[in-house]
Amino acid sequence: MHAGRGELPRLLDDLTSGELTGAPARDYVLLLQEAIEGGEGDVREIAALRKLSSFFSPVRRSPAGTSGNAIVSTIPLQDVRVVDLPRERQPRTAVVTTIDVASQRLFVVCTHLENRLGWLRGLFADRARGRQAEALLREIPAQGPGIVGGDLNTMLGPNEPAWRALLERFPEAEERRQPTFRE
Repeated sequence: MHAGRGELPRLLDDLTSGELTGAPARDYVLLLQEAIEGGEGDVREIAALRKLSSFFSPVRRSPAGTSGNAIVSTIPLQDVRVVDLPRERQPRTAVVTTIDVASQRLFVVCTHLENRLGWLRGLFADRARGRQAEALLREIPAQGPGIVGGDLNTMLGPNEPAWRALLERFPEAEERRQPTFRE
């Protein structure tokens, strides 16, 4: 959500109109980082107005309001909890929930890992995100279907400890080794 500057209402309109996929989305789950609570762009208020299930976990104050991780869904969120991740430069958390899809229980995780590299450590691999990924993996089911998504900041690619740890738990992700966003 880029510290609250993202256009959540527009994204939701595009999903329901079919603008993004060519057909209206009946069900969806959005994993949002740097979502805002309070003021303009309040993720919980936007979700409530559209009768969507949502959960917001505050992480830190920002000029736009309280920034954090959020899940917004057409599918009811169950057993929602917050996992605190090892702190490096700023607090980091993950939101963990379960949803039922086609009579199958699925865990869903929304997280935002450390975004900066230590100068010396960044030359080889960043251990901060590795520690955060390991802490997160200890808090989710070791087996069974699930999704971990978010801003993982694994800019060093497949050699990064966080990437390797998550790939070990989700080996089927091996087929999609490309980042979803490049600047």
